[in-house]
Order: sequence, then C-alpha cells, then structure tokens
Amino acid sequence: MKTQPVKRLAGSLLAVILVGAVFAVQAGVAVVGNPADGSGKLSKQQVKRIFLGKISSLPNGSVAEVVDLPADDPARKAFYAKVIHKTPSQLKSYWAKRVFTGKGSPPKTLPDAAAVKQWVSSGKGRIGYIDSGTVDDSVQVLFEVP
Repeated sequence: MKTQPVKRLAGSLLAVILVGAVFAVQAGVAVVGNPADGSGKLSKQQVKRIFLGKISSLPNGSVAEVVDLPADDPARKAFYAKVIHKTPSQLKSYWAKRVFTGKGSPPKTLPDAAAVKQWVSSGKGRIGYIDSGTVDDSVQVLFEVP
C-alpha cells in the first residue's frame, strides 16, 4: 500500500505549512528609520500621519521620506490594517484624491525588506516598515506594531 506513506507525507507538509502560516500571522511589523537621525520613538498617531502625508517631518525636524512594501506583502497588509486602518481599496481612493487635489502622492514601493533597510539606512529622514523578524542594526526601530 503506497497510499499510506503518501498520506503521511501530505499530512506532515500540511502541518508545516499551517505552523508557518501561524508564525507569519503572529509576526509583528517594525517602523524603522535611519539610526544616524537620532529620532526617538514615534507614536502610532505620528506614524499614521506621516504615512498618510499629513505631516512631512519627523520630531527631530528632518523631512520625512516614506517607502512602502508591495501590496501583496504580509507586513504591508498588517501595517495598513493595524496602524492606518484602511483597506487597500480605501487607501487607493485616499491617494487618488490627494494626487488629484495636489496635496501629495503615495510613497514609492520597494520590492522587499532588504531594499527597505538599504534605502532607509542610506538617507536622513527616511522611514519604512518591515517584518519585525528582519530588523537588524542597519535601521532603528521607531514604532512596533504588534
């Protein structure tokens, strides 16, 4: 009976995938900035206002430049759901209105956490968000999203 080992293997693979999915959902998101800026921690409200283009500077006076992850990235989904409180369609509508009225444009998008860390660490006032598990000393955590 060859089906028994195949069923066991399929069951094991399913268990590994489910455990991985649970850990991915539980992972937090870190809003990160350039360590050389000397910015302190940001509040949730400050982060929200910066990423929505409602304020354009960090508390230390640096002009804030923000960056996004791709729309399908789990960290982006968690960030916008837990901090910005907007769905992807609401966010698209928000930025369309801001662009149309000349009040701003959406953040540029970088492909992954490594690109975000590299971009953030290479300029003053730059902030982005990444999965908490990918934070290293090239960036400073400004706010943590559980």
